Amino acid sequence: CGGCQSAHAAAVEWGIRPHLLLRGEQLDVPTGYNLISLMFGNVTYASRSVYAHRDEMLYEHAKKVAGNSGTVLWADDIVRDNLAVDEETVLENDSRRVVIIKEGAGTVQALLGVMRLVEHLSCLSSFHNDEEVHIVVDAGTGTTAVGLALGAVCLGLHWRVTAVMLADTLERYQEQEKSLISDFKGLCHEDCHHLVGTDGLVHWVDRSSPRRFGKVLGGEIASCRQVARQTGILLDPVYTLAAWEQAVDLCRGDGREAKVAMIHTGGTLGLFGLAQRYPQHFAATANGQA
Repeated sequence: CGGCQSAHAAAVEWGIRPHLLLRGEQLDVPTGYNLISLMFGNVTYASRSVYAHRDEMLYEHAKKVAGNSGTVLWADDIVRDNLAVDEETVLENDSRRVVIIKEGAGTVQALLGVMRLVEHLSCLSSFHNDEEVHIVVDAGTGTTAVGLALGAVCLGLHWRVTAVMLADTLERYQEQEKSLISDFKGLCHEDCHHLVGTDGLVHWVDRSSPRRFGKVLGGEIASCRQVARQTGILLDPVYTLAAWEQAVDLCRGDGREAKVAMIHTGGTLGLFGLAQRYPQHFAATANGQA
C-alpha cells in the first residue's frame, strides 16, 4: 500500500502479481507512479479513513484476493518460519498464497536489499574502507536508514547515517529502528554476535522546516528547479529535497573532515502529481522554459 504517487507501490510490481492499495482518490489524469501502478498492478483506491488502519486494511483485502481456499501471509512470516512457495502444490490445491508487504516495505527483508546497496557503494572508487563517510537519507518509514546503518556495521565501515524525519515522531522512528534491528538479529541468529549493543545506530534529525507529511512550503519547488538546472539532479520537495538540504549543511560543517554522501531515494516521478496540485509552479513561462 502507499500514497497515490507511491514509488514503492510501483517498485514491487516486477516478477509478482501485485494488488496495490493506494490512498485517496483516482486522479483525473493518471501520471507518474500512479500511471505505472495502473499499467502493471491491480489498483484499489482506499479512503483516508480506511487507510489510517493499514494492517487491518491490508489483511482484509488480502483475504478477498486469496479466496476461501487461499492462504494469507505477512512477509515477515516467510523469513521467520522459513516458508517457501511450492508452486506445484498451490496449483494442485487450486489455492492462492497471498503475501502482504507493509507500507514502504518496512520489514526485515528490505534491510537485506539496502545492505547490498552499502556493499556496492563501499566497492566504488569514490569510497575507501578506512575513511569516514557521512550518509544522509530522507526517512519515510525509516527502513532505508536502518538498512544503511546495519550494512555499515556488518561490513566494518566507518560510516555514520543521518536520517531526516518526514512522516513521524522521533520516538516512533526509534521504535521502528529497534524493532527492525531485533528482527534482523532473529534472522541472522548466531551470526549476529557483532551486533550486540547496536541500538541507536541512526542519527534521526528534524527537517530544517518541519511540517505535516506531504505539505510543500513556498519556494521549495523553485529550489528543486534551481538544483536541477545547476547540477542535473532531480529532487522532489516532499522527500529528496529534505536530504539534499541536510547534506549541504553537513558539507558546510563537518564535510571538511568526512565525506558526505546523499542517498537519492527516488520519488522523482512524484513531480507529476505535484504538477497537478500546484499547476502554477509548472506552467511554461514566456520564454518557453518550464
